[in-house]
Amino acid sequence: MDTRLIHKGLIHKDQKGFTLLELLIALALTGLITTGITMIISQTFTGTARSSNHMVAVREVQEAGYWVSYYAYAAQDLTITGDSGFPLTLRWVDFGTDKWQKIEFSLDSSGLRGRYYIDSGGGYVLHEEKTGKIPVFEFINPDKTKTNCQVSGGSAFSLPDVNDAFQITGGDAPDGGTITVPSGSGSISVTKTGSATATYVVPPPPGTPYWTWNTTATTGDTITVKADSSVTKGSWTSETKAATAAITVDSDGDATLSSARGLVFTVTATVGTGQQKSSETRIYKVVPKPAS
Repeated sequence: MDTRLIHKGLIHKDQKGFTLLELLIALALTGLITTGITMIISQTFTGTARSSNHMVAVREVQEAGYWVSYYAYAAQDLTITGDSGFPLTLRWVDFGTDKWQKIEFSLDSSGLRGRYYIDSGGGYVLHEEKTGKIPVFEFINPDKTKTNCQVSGGSAFSLPDVNDAFQITGGDAPDGGTITVPSGSGSISVTKTGSATATYVVPPPPGTPYWTWNTTATTGDTITVKADSSVTKGSWTSETKAATAAITVDSDGDATLSSARGLVFTVTATVGTGQQKSSETRIYKVVPKPAS
């Protein structure tokens, strides 16, 4: 058989292959498509991971807020420590056993942890079972600017007679706050001792005068608020650790100063690293349950 006839039947003279330029263009397009697909897949996985991390962060701050708020609401006594407020100690009397109970929340690089103690009569003893029911929050950010506790203090005052007064006394920690007298609620004069300061400011809304004040760590610094007109009403609010307030002058026994202390708990959870990192921050304000 003449193989030349077979070759002529299989191969056409006008049949051509790909040129080098066409191959390069094809390779370039394939590379672009592959890169695009890879980027889409990578962004999808990164976005999914970040979303998942954010859900974990949200759950942590919600649960941490629940547990701290739950015990803070029932507390008859609370103590904060250091610049960040941790360890945070919350105490109350169990009316069933008439014994003191306490929770200590501590925060470090391993997260936020609560421990439950009961007064045995000879000191506090760790209650393993109740401690085990409090979750350990491993993603809570220990940075004191992101997670912290503060005691909030506040009082509403009524000084019905001219010269009625109450006095704020600084304690062993710096305190800062605001004295507010709404328009039409009388007027006050402010005096101070030691290194305490009181600065008059007129903020929005116009015509609402109030005094801002702060005390230093020097025990005994005072700010005295005295009524310059009758039926003077206002309030004192602060983020305070140690300051106290009391009526010092009451002409006929009708001046009032109602007070309440609460806990402001700011918590941040941070989950993941790099592009998958996600954070959530919540602020919880708790006023303890009134004593019955």
